[in-house]
Amino acid sequence: MADKPFEIPHDLRVVLDQNVQQAHTAYEQISDLVTNTIRAWMTAVPANPMLTGFQDVQNSAMDFAKENAETVFGLAGKISNAKSPQEILALQTQFTQDLMRALMNQTRELYVLTGEAIQKPRHG
Repeated sequence: MADKPFEIPHDLRVVLDQNVQQAHTAYEQISDLVTNTIRAWMTAVPANPMLTGFQDVQNSAMDFAKENAETVFGLAGKISNAKSPQEILALQTQFTQDLMRALMNQTRELYVLTGEAIQKPRHG
C-alpha cells in the first residue's frame, strides 16, 4: 500500500473541472451585471468632485476583485486537475503566498489612489 500513493480518480477530476468551468461562467455573468450596474449608477449621479476623485479608487478596486477572482478560478482549475493530495497542498501553498503578495500590493495602490482622491477636490 505504501508503494502506491493515493491518486484522485480521473473521472472525478473531469467532473471537478466541469464544475469549475460552470462556476467561472456564472461568475463572469454576475461580474458583468455588477459592473454595468455600477457604471449606470455612476453616470446617473450628478457630478461631484469628491465622487469623481474616487472613481479611480472604485475602478481599481473592481479590477482587483476581478483579478483575484480569476486567480481563484485558476487555482480551482489546477486543483481539479491535480492527481494527488500532495499536489493540491503544494498548489494551495503557492497560491496563498502569491495572493498575500498581490493583496499587499493592491492595498498599497488603493491607499495611494485614495490619498490622491482626497487631495483632488482641495487642489482642483
